[in-house]
Amino acid sequence: MSYKWINKNLERTYGFDIERINSDDNRFHAIYFLDNITGSLLLSKKYTCNTKFSSHDDLISGFLNALNLFMSEIKPESMNDEIQEVNFKESRILYERRGRLSVIGISKKTNLQVERVILHQIMEDFYYKFESAIRNFNGNIDPSILQYKKRLENMNLNTLFKFDVQL
Repeated sequence: MSYKWINKNLERTYGFDIERINSDDNRFHAIYFLDNITGSLLLSKKYTCNTKFSSHDDLISGFLNALNLFMSEIKPESMNDEIQEVNFKESRILYERRGRLSVIGISKKTNLQVERVILHQIMEDFYYKFESAIRNFNGNIDPSILQYKKRLENMNLNTLFKFDVQL
């Protein structure tokens, strides 16, 4: 006796949904790397198939940068005060900054501490690898920066958070 198994999506699923591996299990919808001075998008990586995040990356990154600049205009007397997060009902926007680099994550609002640690570690890794290109950014994105997207695709972001449990 044989069963006929019809799966129209066989080429995409292989018995499990490949597209969901890095989307539903991930804490982030997307991560954006921006130059603070020019507002230029250096790199972005989407982790969701959600149509809300299928907009143009430049449009989203421009909005996120404008929001940060707007906050600076509201409080010009506070040089070190910068936006940290924006909360919504089911998601949040987290900002991490180092020098000219801003790394902005749109998260699924799972755990603020975990999300912040993961985003901070990504920022540190990116900054360490491309510090010279970031410091000397002149509007042209170094091709090696674009290759970092492959690193993000192959990285399980959840492993970047180390639990510091002391018994």
